[in-house]
Amino acid sequence: MEKIMGKSKVKFSNVCYVITGISIILIIAILSNYFSDMKHTSQEIKKEIQITGARIASEYIYDFFEGRKASLSLLGKCLTGIETDNGTVLEEQLSAEADLFDNIVIVDKDGSFICGYGTCDIEDVQKKSGFEKAADGICTVAEELIPHQDGELELMFYAPVMGVDGKVKAILVASILKSTLTKHMEKKIAGPGVFAAVINDRGRVMYGSNNTYKVIGETGNSFFSFIKTCKVYTRNSGIDYIQGRIHERKEIFLEFDYKGDKFVCACMPCEVNDCYVVYITNTDNIGIGSKITSASNSILLKLLIADLVVIFGILFYHINGRAKVIKLLDNYGILDRQEGAVLFEYTFYPKKRIDIFGDFSHIVGKNFSPLVGEAVYDVYEYVHEDDASIRGRLHEFFDSEDEVFSSEVRILDQKGDYVWYRLTGMMFHDREGSCERFVGKVVNANKQISMEKNLVQRAENDLLTGVLNKKTIEAKIAEQLKDIHEGRNYIFFMVDLDNFKNVNDTLGHIYGDKAIADTAEVLTGIFHNNAFIGRLGGDEFAVCAIYDAFDEESLVEFIIKNAEKVCKANRREYSDGANTVSISSSVGISIGPKDGSSFELLYRKADEALYNSKKTGKNKFTVYGTENSRN
Repeated sequence: MEKIMGKSKVKFSNVCYVITGISIILIIAILSNYFSDMKHTSQEIKKEIQITGARIASEYIYDFFEGRKASLSLLGKCLTGIETDNGTVLEEQLSAEADLFDNIVIVDKDGSFICGYGTCDIEDVQKKSGFEKAADGICTVAEELIPHQDGELELMFYAPVMGVDGKVKAILVASILKSTLTKHMEKKIAGPGVFAAVINDRGRVMYGSNNTYKVIGETGNSFFSFIKTCKVYTRNSGIDYIQGRIHERKEIFLEFDYKGDKFVCACMPCEVNDCYVVYITNTDNIGIGSKITSASNSILLKLLIADLVVIFGILFYHINGRAKVIKLLDNYGILDRQEGAVLFEYTFYPKKRIDIFGDFSHIVGKNFSPLVGEAVYDVYEYVHEDDASIRGRLHEFFDSEDEVFSSEVRILDQKGDYVWYRLTGMMFHDREGSCERFVGKVVNANKQISMEKNLVQRAENDLLTGVLNKKTIEAKIAEQLKDIHEGRNYIFFMVDLDNFKNVNDTLGHIYGDKAIADTAEVLTGIFHNNAFIGRLGGDEFAVCAIYDAFDEESLVEFIIKNAEKVCKANRREYSDGANTVSISSSVGISIGPKDGSSFELLYRKADEALYNSKKTGKNKFTVYGTENSRN
């Protein structure tokens, strides 16, 4: 029995030693992996998050200025053809920009004030470099803030106003106050524990959030001087290094101590006058403070218990460390402080997967769980059908070597309306160059994009009728004729009102304007698909209908049917109660490419056909190349 017990005891001891050895090896492996992981967490991940935050802030500031430059440039185009002495119309046009600029005026090329709202500094404005660029036809932003009349600083914008002769006739001068820029940064980027500022390439602070001034100092102070007062932990990061990186337009990452508080800072170049975005965050170093003790030559039972205690301790510390990482991610969640914005990550391997960070329900009315595999395409159900091409553009971007993507898209909100959003993101590749993950944001830009598209519409459309103006319809038809497809016909209708002069002379211009507007409405109702409709001037209109004909008979049928509709719909009467005037319309028609493959040829031949309709009795249409006219 003792022998048996002895043998059993030896076997049990060997097993215990083996288990203990394996346990120690596992503990060492776990600790090694854990310390390596935590080092990566406290350094690389923290650096990556900080730089990503700075990059998003830089892109946001870039979008902010580019959007305002685009709006000011479009406004300059809208003012083409408006005389500078027509103050009422000019002020009405300027008022559309009231939400984008604090002050905006129009000045002559010699710097003389014409009209505007607010007060911009226009003293010696013609000597400013931005003014000179605008005089050369380039919209630009000033490089420095200048004092406003009330003593506050302001940032100037300049854009040309073109004359009908294609030359610059005046300059738009607009400004945004420093207080407005500060409020914008506080609303969109900065927050508790997050500081943001914009510096020039010499390190001077141009503007930033209010809490930034409490750390770095007021506008005009040097970021370089501030860093000299701090204790910098990042190796090889002296002032010479920082200045060199700024000169090379490269990103900068710093960890430093200022008055007993620890900060993480990322500086990111912004493509607005070669400035830099400084993004600073309060943080605590994530360290590892546990030590492992073991005792050889201890009783096996105690050693096993000690092993379990260490293992559970490691698990607890690991969970606690992960909690710190999550808290760190929350602290850097700048998109949660951006109104109407959501951050997402699209990973490519091992399966396609979309993770959404933030509240997506305020956009579409519900939050998405992580979407995996084919489910990632569910997001396209909320995209407007006219913007479905964004799916193809994203795949083209994924296949390219580009790193940054930006696009506008309409998304269905919880009220059933489509709202404009701006989608931006950055691609990260693995060591082999394959797409690894795409990190992006979706931000509400409905107000700005709607305003920009409204300005484009105002620049392209006739103010009285809403159809295309002469310049735009010429350009659009010319563009279509560049790529003529076999079997495709371009039917050019030229429509001119008969007896229109009597409407103006007998009833007045109010009825004349109504007759013109009614004609535009008639043409829009008849040619509502696959056609360009425009007003050439006065009571003359043009329609270019694109028609793929199976044979000559169907083409003729299409032309006659629509021409008869035009003539019939334009037989109208206008009366002021005392006098009545009847009008009709004459129509001339040419067909491309048979009658020509340029706008000029189609216009000339349709005009000849229109002349035939007029001289043979009016109230009829004529197809070029045929002698007969029809009512």
